Amino acid sequence: MDIKKIILKSIYGQLSEEEQLLLDEWKTQHGNDLLYNHIRTTITEKNAVEYLAAIDVERALEKVKNSSKKPTIQTQFVRHYSTIRRIAAVVVLLIVGGAFWFHHEYTRVIPPVITDEVQQAMQQSIESGKHGAEVVSSALTGKELITRDEAALYHVDDRFADQLSAAKRITTYHDKEYWVTLSDGTLVHLNYDSRLIYPEKFGDRRDVILDGEAYFMVATDKSRQFVVHTPQGDVKVHGTEFMVNTQYNNHQTEGNATMVVLVKGSVSFSTDSGMEQLMQPGQILTVSSMSNGQTNASLRIIDTTPYEAWNTGTFVFENSRLDHLMDVLVQWFNLKHVYYSNEKLRNIHFTGNLKRYGSVERIMQAIMLACEVRIDIDKDSVTVYSNNEY
Repeated sequence: MDIKKIILKSIYGQLSEEEQLLLDEWKTQHGNDLLYNHIRTTITEKNAVEYLAAIDVERALEKVKNSSKKPTIQTQFVRHYSTIRRIAAVVVLLIVGGAFWFHHEYTRVIPPVITDEVQQAMQQSIESGKHGAEVVSSALTGKELITRDEAALYHVDDRFADQLSAAKRITTYHDKEYWVTLSDGTLVHLNYDSRLIYPEKFGDRRDVILDGEAYFMVATDKSRQFVVHTPQGDVKVHGTEFMVNTQYNNHQTEGNATMVVLVKGSVSFSTDSGMEQLMQPGQILTVSSMSNGQTNASLRIIDTTPYEAWNTGTFVFENSRLDHLMDVLVQWFNLKHVYYSNEKLRNIHFTGNLKRYGSVERIMQAIMLACEVRIDIDKDSVTVYSNNEY
C-alpha cells in the first residue's frame, strides 16, 4: 500500500472505493487514526504544499496531544509519542513530496508529438512556396483584432477579450496554407482562406478563434482547457488532434456549417443553446444553424485517413467526382477556371492519393491516366477533354 498517494488523494477528495478501504485499515493501527485526523483537519487543497513544507512536527503532535478529550487515547498517545513522532515525520515528508509531484503533474504542459511526416510536410510547404499568410499583431498596431459584433459572434467573453490586447491574427491567402506554433506548444495547420486569432501568450486559459479550416495538434495541459471558438459554438479539449472547418458545406445544410473531425483524444462541442456533444476518435460532427433559430447536429463514424493525410501533405480522394477534384486543385494551384468539353466528364469518379507539393503538371498527368481523359493547362485555366477528342 502506497500510503503517500492515498493520503494525498484523500486530501484532494479523489479516493476510489478500494483506496478508501485501504486507508480505513491503516487508520485502525495504533496512533494512525489520531495522526490522520490532525493532518486532514489542518491541511486543505489550497494550502497543502505550503503547510506541509513548513510544518513543525513537534508542535503539531503536542497540539494533538493537548487537544485530545479522551483520557485513554491521550494516555496511549503519550506512551507511544516517540513512535508516532517518527511516523508523522515520515508521512509529512511523503505528503510534501507527493503534493509537489501532484501539482507538477497537474500543471505540466506536454507538447504534441510532431512526426517526421508532419515535419517533412512543413518543410515542403515552405520550399514549394505554399506557406504564406498575413500576420497582424495587436501589440504592434495598437488596434483591436476583432470588432464587438465579431466578438459576440464567436462567443468571446470579457476574460478572453482581455487577452486579445496582446494577440495575433493570421489570415492565409486564397492559395496558401500556414503552420503556427502557439505559446503552449500547440501546432496549428491553417488551410487556405482561413483566419486564426490567438493571444501571443496564454494565461490561465487557452482560447483561440477560428474562421475557416485548420488541423490542431494540441499540447496536453490538465490545468488549462483548450477552446476553439467558432460561429456555431465552442470546441473544448485538453490534448488531442482534430480538424475544424467553420465553412463546411455538404449541400445538406442551410449555408455553411461547422465540421469537427476527431483523430485522437476526446473533445466536446457546445453551443449557446446548451447543447453539448461529446466525440470519440473516428467521428465527424456537423453543426449548423437553421433558419428557425434551431441548431442541427449530425454525428457519424468516418475514416480519418484523408484528414490526417492532408496534414502531412497528401490529398486523399475516395470515389470523388472529377469536378470536385478539379475544384480543389484549381484552388490549391491558384488557377482561375476549369472547363469541360463534355458535361458528362464531371461525373467521372477518381480514387487515389496526390502529393500536395508536387507540380501541377505531374498531378494532372496522374489524373489523366486514372480517369482516361486529357487535361490541358493554358496559363491560369484548365480544360478537360475526352480521350477521343482532338
